[in-house]
Amino acid sequence: MESAPSGYALTLAGHALLQTAQQVEALVLADRHAQRANHLEHSGQITLSLPPAIAQYLLLEDLGAFAKRYPQIRLVMQCNYHLVDIDNCEADIVIRVANEPCEHLVGHRAGAVYVNYYAQEQYLTDTASEQYSWLVSSADDTNTLWIKQSPFPQAPAGLVIDDLIVRHEAAHTGLGLIRGACYIADTMEQLRVVGDSEPLEFAQIWVLTHPTLIEVPRIKLLMGELYTLLKQRQHRLMGRAAKFIS
Repeated sequence: MESAPSGYALTLAGHALLQTAQQVEALVLADRHAQRANHLEHSGQITLSLPPAIAQYLLLEDLGAFAKRYPQIRLVMQCNYHLVDIDNCEADIVIRVANEPCEHLVGHRAGAVYVNYYAQEQYLTDTASEQYSWLVSSADDTNTLWIKQSPFPQAPAGLVIDDLIVRHEAAHTGLGLIRGACYIADTMEQLRVVGDSEPLEFAQIWVLTHPTLIEVPRIKLLMGELYTLLKQRQHRLMGRAAKFIS
């Protein structure tokens, strides 16, 4: 600065420094606005509806990690087999195990659930084959086609257990044979694949949302992560190489 009759005035060099300072301040403010905008985009609540078994055996830890990475997003997990009405805002994102998801929903196929025939090893060795029975999900399974196509088609339907996870636990404790989901059964040490059966595709897995939500940043973010995680878990969904017992 230099002295003048009216006081002090900026020199040419001072004007240049002032312009530089103003430009730096503008850049800093622009960066702060960008960070705030990004922060706001990834904030708010997401209600995710998914089957309990998918949550427990495939996604629980990763969804917990997601919630920690994005503390401004409140993740609400609805774990049930009830098909929520996404049109009625009962959920923002749904994971559906189905071959024909609702046509008006949007999203991606993220893999498939595979099933195989399992039983506890001791059950197979200690029980006479004519005493084998199948654990089924409902009384309607009594004459179901999958039993007729199984390694023990003559074994009758026995104990009826409607809950998927409890049915697997029952087989694991030796209460009967089961057509089980590979991603669940393969985590249970006492379960073995029955006979020389191979995994079969049961249904596809879809990550879906309503068309009006697909461009919401936090929805897109979680849907992308769910799709990636389920694709990474496909080898678990298809079942591991197991010891076959005839």
